[in-house]
Amino acid sequence: MQGARPVQTFEELRCSGPDLAPYALGEPIHVYDRIAHLGTLDPVHVTHGGTNVHITRFVATQFVKSGKRNFDPLVLLEAISFISERFVAVQTVSFSLGSEVASYEDGMKIASARSALLQRIGAHGVTISPQSDSVAPGNFVVRGVWAYNERNLAALGRCLEREREIYRDCELSAGRGTAPRSLRSRLRRWLARDGDS
Repeated sequence: MQGARPVQTFEELRCSGPDLAPYALGEPIHVYDRIAHLGTLDPVHVTHGGTNVHITRFVATQFVKSGKRNFDPLVLLEAISFISERFVAVQTVSFSLGSEVASYEDGMKIASARSALLQRIGAHGVTISPQSDSVAPGNFVVRGVWAYNERNLAALGRCLEREREIYRDCELSAGRGTAPRSLRSRLRRWLARDGDS
């Protein structure tokens, strides 16, 4: 496909290079909420002459790990949207998403959720398999390929908006005092603590 791609904006999360620097295709994708580093999609491989980007894992920062909310789906969708909007040569995004979970049940639950998410955005060839080099029974790899086309863009947009609404609702709930451990409230505590050190 040729021509400019529509740019979606979100006031909370930002994909970039390290330290909010401009992003170059092939580098790890760093994801931020304002100045808080949420994690990194790493590594990001560019293959097939620049037409495919391959994503293997999201590494959350300790700040994110200290909370209970799972932002992996939003981060993954934001990254796919970011790539599809800004790099017109990329026609497919492929995935080999692993997890490091000791429990078989927890690992399968995570893998099933990832598989369902990829299928909702139109990915094809979605499979779940045990991680071959893992000693833990809960480590599965979810594979699939998302192609840049009108139907998949629409599906991605719907899923991304749903995850963004969940994110916004979490923050609004925190403002009403119903979710004191939301990302934004934890961010304020985190930054205040670092400022005191």
